[in-house]
Amino acid sequence: MREIHTDELKRIQIGILDDVALFCKQHNLRYYLAYGTLLGAVRHKGYIPWDDDIDIHMPRPDYEKFLATYNADGKDNIAVAPELDARYRLPFAKVYRKGTVVKENHFKPDLFGVYIDIFPLDGYADKKQAYECGEMRRYMHVKNSVFLHEMSPIRKLRLAVTKLILLPFNLKGMLARIKTLATKQEFDSSEYVFSSYSRLAVKEVFHHSVFDRYKIVIFEGKEYRAPVDCDSYLKALYGNYMALPPEDKRISTHNSRAWSLEDN
Repeated sequence: MREIHTDELKRIQIGILDDVALFCKQHNLRYYLAYGTLLGAVRHKGYIPWDDDIDIHMPRPDYEKFLATYNADGKDNIAVAPELDARYRLPFAKVYRKGTVVKENHFKPDLFGVYIDIFPLDGYADKKQAYECGEMRRYMHVKNSVFLHEMSPIRKLRLAVTKLILLPFNLKGMLARIKTLATKQEFDSSEYVFSSYSRLAVKEVFHHSVFDRYKIVIFEGKEYRAPVDCDSYLKALYGNYMALPPEDKRISTHNSRAWSLEDN
């Protein structure tokens, strides 16, 4: 194996995004750049300089169709989600490159290589639904977390206590519960929609009109789809999103390493 460093990692991620975007276009599926990826496209025309991942949203109907059909073509990339592999421990989907391996140091080892994340958008029923989705996602995050040497003793103690409290609950049941909560309201008939698998789901509620259509944005020199009202989306998540954060905040929140199973 050889380690994959940042520039190659980003090239692989963009290759995955290109393939997913093309597949969605060919199959008339909706998708939108999301989170820091969309912020990077709008503010930097590409990756946020200190970031190294790609996120997209799909409305639930399109997300389900994507999961049901994407892997049938025998591509270099593969979609993984609880619906596709019972061993997978996250509620949302990833598409990863075959022949690569990723180790995320904060979490237990999982079933994917270099990837992009796909988060479903669901119909919003009420604040209680969104709050419970966020809480369930946080519980799953704790279940998947590992103890790190650099953690303070207090943080280790808090993690240990929370893990102990959550022992009676298994991830399979949590995955089923969060999907039941998330899909209470149909996406296309809902006035408001939300990112149901986010730990901040209760704060990620948007008027449906934000996603009624798409607009084209530039990311790393290529065209991708974004919510038609990406200004409202980004303001809701980041406030004055065009302002750069202080220099001491310009750091990646990810802690992972990637390898290729090929030697060259």
